[in-house]
Amino acid sequence: MTRLPSRPGSRHVLLFAAAMHMVTETALAPFYPALFRAAFGVQDFAATGWFLALSRVAAVVALPLWGLAARRGRLSRLVLFGQSAAVVLTGALALAPSFAVFTAIGMALVAAKSVVLLAHPRVAGAHPAGLTAGVCQYVAVLHGATALAAVLGAGIVSVPDPMRALPLLAVAEAGLLVACLVAFRGPVPEAGPGTSSAPSRVAPLALVVLLFALAGAVVRPFFTEFAAAGGASEPMGALLFVTAHLAALVAVLRIRAVPRLPGPAALAAAGLLLQAVSGEPALLALGRVVFGAGLGLLQAGLDHRVLRAVSGSGYGVVAAAQHTGLLFGPVVAAAGARLDLAAPLLAGAGLFAVLAAAAPALRSTRTRTPPEVSDVPVLSR
Repeated sequence: MTRLPSRPGSRHVLLFAAAMHMVTETALAPFYPALFRAAFGVQDFAATGWFLALSRVAAVVALPLWGLAARRGRLSRLVLFGQSAAVVLTGALALAPSFAVFTAIGMALVAAKSVVLLAHPRVAGAHPAGLTAGVCQYVAVLHGATALAAVLGAGIVSVPDPMRALPLLAVAEAGLLVACLVAFRGPVPEAGPGTSSAPSRVAPLALVVLLFALAGAVVRPFFTEFAAAGGASEPMGALLFVTAHLAALVAVLRIRAVPRLPGPAALAAAGLLLQAVSGEPALLALGRVVFGAGLGLLQAGLDHRVLRAVSGSGYGVVAAAQHTGLLFGPVVAAAGARLDLAAPLLAGAGLFAVLAAAAPALRSTRTRTPPEVSDVPVLSR
C-alpha cells in the first residue's frame, strides 16, 4: 500500500462536508414542529421526536456499513457517492406527499451524509498546528454550521409553503458535490482500519460521550416552541437558538489549552437551568450564552480526549455511544415537552450536571497520540 500526504485543499473540503452534514441534520431541527404543522397538518410533538429518532437510527445503521466500505476503497470516493445521493434526496424532500414519505426520505438522507463522519479523526489530526488546533477548528466549524442552519431553517419555515423552500438545501448540496469533485483529484486524508484500544480505556469515554450527546439532543427540538410560549416571536426564537452556537463558536476560537471537562459541563448545566426558570427575554438570552460557552468548551475538550485515547474499533465504540445518545435524546425531549416545554431544558441541565460529576473519572485514562495523516495508508485497489 502506498503512503501519500494529504492535500490541504481536500482537508478543507472535508471540513466543509462536515459542516454541510450538520446543516442538513439541523437546519430544520428547531422548526420541525412548525414545518410538520404547516406541510402535513401534524400537531403532535411526538412526531418530531420520532422523526429525529428514526433519522438517528439510519445513521447508526449506516455508519458501520460505510466503515466496511472504507476498508475496500478510498474514502474520497465514498464521500462523492454519499454526496451525490444527498443532492437527489434533498431535492426529493420537497416532493414528499406525506409525513411518512418525508420521514423515509429524511432517513435515507442522513444515512447518505453520515459517510463524512469517518474522516473526522484524520482531518483533525492533519491540522498543521497539531491535534488541539484541528479539534478546535472542527468544533468551531460545526457550531458555525449549526448557527447558519438555524437561520436557513427559520427562513424555510417562514414562507407560506415551507416545502417549496426546501430545494435551497439541494442547491447547497450540489455546490458541495462540485467542490468535492474538484478537491478530490489528488491524495485525500483516508480513514485506515487502525488498531483496537483497550476496553478499560474506551468504556469511561463512551459513557461520557453518551451523556454529552444525550444532553445536547434533549434540549434542541422544542427550544423555539418554548421561546414562543414565553412570548418570543419566531424570528426571536431562531435568534435565541443561534445565540448558544455563536457563543460556543467564540469560546472555542479563544481556546489556548485543552479544557478540563467538569467546569464546562457545569457551565452548560447552569445555562440550561437559567433558561428553564427565566421568564425575561434578557435572562433567557444570558442563559443561551452561558450554555453555549460551556457546550463549546466541553465538546472541544471531550473530542480532544477521545481522539488521543482511542483508535480503530475503540473509536467505533465511542461513536456508537454518541449516536445512541442522539437517538434517544429527541424521544426524551418529546415525552418531556408533552408535559411542559421547559422539561427538556431541565432534563438537559440534569444530564450535564451528571456529566460534570462523572468526568473526573477520565483523568486516569491514559492517552495516545493518533497517527499523522501522512502515516495512514491510502486504501485503494
